Amino acid sequence: MLQQLLGTHGCEIYLALPTRRRAAPGRKLGTLPPRLRHRMKYLALLLVVMALVGCDPTKRVPEGAYLLKENAVRTTAKSVPTEELLTIVKQKPNKRILGIPFYLALYNLSDPAAVQARRQTQDSLCAERNLERAARGKQPRRCDRATRERNGEAPVIVDTLQIARSTEQIRLYMNKEGWFRALVSDTIFHNRRKLLARIAPGGFWRNRTQRYRQPKVEVGYTVVPGPMYRLRNITTEVDDPTIKKYVSDIHASTLLKTGARYDADVLDAERTRITTHLNEMGYLYFHKDLILFLADTTVGGGLVDLRLRMERPYAHGNRDLRGTPEGTVYTIREVSIQTGRSNAEPWDTTWVQGYGILHHGALAYRPRALLSSIFLTPNNRFRQSDANNTYSRLTGTRVFDRVEIAYDTLGTGKPGVADARISLLPGKPQSMTTEVYGTNRGGFLGTTLSLGYRHRNVLRTMGFFQGQMNFAVETQQAFTQGASRSSQGLGSNTLFNTVSIGPEVTIGVPRPFRQFSKSSGSRMTLNMLYNYQRRPDFTRTLARGSFGFDWNSTPTQHLDVRIPEISVIRIPSKSPEFAEFLRQTNDPVFVNSYTDHLILSIPKITYTLNTQGQKHARTVKFLRSSLESAGSVLGLFNLRTDRDTITGRDFGTLFGIRYAQFVKFDNDFRIHRPLHDRSSIALRLAAGIGVPFTNLEVLPFESAFFGGGANGLRAWQARSLGPGSYAGPLFAFDRVGELRLEANFEYRFKLIGYLEGALFTDVGNIWNRHKDPARPGAEFEPGDFLSELAVGTGVGARLNFEFFIVRFDLGMQTKDPALPLGERWLFQPKERYLAEQAALGDPVDYRTRFNFNLGIGYPF
Repeated sequence: MLQQLLGTHGCEIYLALPTRRRAAPGRKLGTLPPRLRHRMKYLALLLVVMALVGCDPTKRVPEGAYLLKENAVRTTAKSVPTEELLTIVKQKPNKRILGIPFYLALYNLSDPAAVQARRQTQDSLCAERNLERAARGKQPRRCDRATRERNGEAPVIVDTLQIARSTEQIRLYMNKEGWFRALVSDTIFHNRRKLLARIAPGGFWRNRTQRYRQPKVEVGYTVVPGPMYRLRNITTEVDDPTIKKYVSDIHASTLLKTGARYDADVLDAERTRITTHLNEMGYLYFHKDLILFLADTTVGGGLVDLRLRMERPYAHGNRDLRGTPEGTVYTIREVSIQTGRSNAEPWDTTWVQGYGILHHGALAYRPRALLSSIFLTPNNRFRQSDANNTYSRLTGTRVFDRVEIAYDTLGTGKPGVADARISLLPGKPQSMTTEVYGTNRGGFLGTTLSLGYRHRNVLRTMGFFQGQMNFAVETQQAFTQGASRSSQGLGSNTLFNTVSIGPEVTIGVPRPFRQFSKSSGSRMTLNMLYNYQRRPDFTRTLARGSFGFDWNSTPTQHLDVRIPEISVIRIPSKSPEFAEFLRQTNDPVFVNSYTDHLILSIPKITYTLNTQGQKHARTVKFLRSSLESAGSVLGLFNLRTDRDTITGRDFGTLFGIRYAQFVKFDNDFRIHRPLHDRSSIALRLAAGIGVPFTNLEVLPFESAFFGGGANGLRAWQARSLGPGSYAGPLFAFDRVGELRLEANFEYRFKLIGYLEGALFTDVGNIWNRHKDPARPGAEFEPGDFLSELAVGTGVGARLNFEFFIVRFDLGMQTKDPALPLGERWLFQPKERYLAEQAALGDPVDYRTRFNFNLGIGYPF
């Protein structure tokens, strides 16, 4: 029976079963010694790996067929791009996760006959249900499949016809890259029988040698490139006389150079460059297909003569040019803007600065606001960049659901004259939203209710108004409770002991002043926020307001300048226990975090680079850099002063509140690159520094750096890491610093349906700039910071529902800088740590520390 089960799933698992014995004295029957119990988890992991590896991937390979295991490209020249040649191969091996053909194994779990019968039954039932839906006037639904059927991957069977096509495709690619005499051949390498059957054919498996036969093959492609061809002479032929006189201008920045290697990709880039140049000169109907390249390789010596031919726009495909008109440079005569849905009613037209605005009834948009997004200019020469900028700017306002630009060259009745018509389909100007979502702040769960309202055309300015009211409840641990706990865990908490409520209002107006260039895409924004939070230890209020401008200088770059941004943080009440806890702590960083303070930032500048929207970009890059200067302007004035009860120093106040003085610089760089359609890698590098000045000698809690959390070093809870090698009580209070270094790496892969998996490694820490007697080891030392970098590794699972992602990450503390030097790595003995704990009266055994994170969206 066991053999039948193993055969059904295509796996071979060998187990050694221990015999029963009497329990040792002092231990219950069925329990294991502590050392053996500690190793059982590693044994379980090993069994899982053996089960996955032992699954036979050739289970569903038909008799006489072969499973494609691997493709390989070998060449005699290092300059040949073998990685690119592998992407051309028609047949690809089954996708793998960490070397294991997971999707093939999932496919093999199914019985083909049973799957076919189940599929016919499901299709029959689905067809009946769709007939019933059609009778009720409803749309039919797609027939769903089982999970293993949707996500499994059938074995890739070697096809000699596909191999021959791949060989020819590689040869053509080599020709495109300048190797016109390349020779390409293919070879199929058959795997031999397993080593066990080969070296000991007389064993008990002697009658099962065919079972060990692995019908897998590797396909190798051998490329002999031959000589590389280079450009010798480059000539140009232009059929259109009006374009011919611009040849010297066109070739001034050509990509084709004499002596360069022949490269079809460079030729295509040259066609794009010439087309863009002519479109900018007013040739409305010129496109890439009108540019041809003819290569002559008969000159010998590994050289090629290249002839570039540009045809007339109206003579494309017609070699007889007689009677065909010459290419025309077009001038835009009129620009009409249709701002509504077409119906039977005639359009009303309002002319503003040469633009005709077509509308029904009153104007829905102020002309100045509408024209600030229009780059096509009446009575000016056509430029393709103006049309592209108009389209991107109008779609970027999010006021219109559809934007179309068309040209009329016949209705004008004049050659070289065109009318532009911009059709705008307005979207809904107002919307309301209700959102309920879960939160996880430092491992403490909560829920938030958000009510939102948005108006996309405030006062007909194409600006927006957004209002939001948030109601949140969550569980937070009291500091007075956490300080009395050991580092092994948290105490019990009352469910939802923290309440937060507050409104937020944002107003945005595009190009508020004429002095701003139309091409800058400027926008003025005003933001106001108020938040009231009640926690077991204290009550906190936050009032924040900001005013500034932002620009989209390019489709990938964004600049935001806040002048000013002011935040007022008040702690109107504290519990007696918390007040006594602050007095005993006597830590300026922690005490000032829970004291009334004011942050006035002039300016706060944020630069963002995001290449996600670029076409043909496999690697997505993201960079956010911010610079904030707070309190510097207030320091120029002689404001009212007060005295710090801890340090004894005087400090300035504004409105009776102590203001912060600091400069902060922060960077966050991310890279995401897909490996194939089911896996990708993501990398993040983050670094920042904050320098506090005299009025408030520490960074405010809101502006300080911290380590750990669901989006940082996931093996530690938020604000429980560092600073440096400081080893204070783990849950005594939040840990913050003035300097941060962090790197994160994550390998992401799809599993089944909505389920995705991830493997990650996080490295980093926070530090203070100077020594702090209350926190030994917290300062940054250039010679020691590498040994104080924390390392966390782990696994993750994600439920990707497209519109939102629920994330589960389990991190393990692989290197803890809070441990003594020489004992920080997981595999190192913890003798000094255990001795120190015993000396403190807390003799505990060191255990591997894990941290579970629940988050929304990817961590980066």
